[in-house]
Amino acid sequence: MDRQYRHITVERANDVCCVRLRRHRMSETDILEMADEILSLINKDGCRKLAISLGPGQVECLYSVFLAKVVMIRRLLLEAGGRLKICEATPETIGVFEACHLKELFDFVPTQTDAVKAFA
Repeated sequence: MDRQYRHITVERANDVCCVRLRRHRMSETDILEMADEILSLINKDGCRKLAISLGPGQVECLYSVFLAKVVMIRRLLLEAGGRLKICEATPETIGVFEACHLKELFDFVPTQTDAVKAFA
């Protein structure tokens, strides 16, 4: 898992893949590529515990394509027997998930450390 990614950074904490977005403003193409990078972690690297950080700060790409990709990542991870935590999301970001009736699908935790602990 020592490969370079264009849209995400990845750190391992025990058996948890901790993913951060490199930028909080992404075009539609960037979002599609970012999702492919995360799917590579799941399909090629065997990641089954995934913590995605949406902070610090406000994500400026929470529109339909981004939400659709996060839902797809969650579904594929669950089908592979894995779990997903979303961390460091601002109240505004969580509000977008809530407005789209998606908040109940995700487990939001305050920090990556909290996400790693929750997987233990």
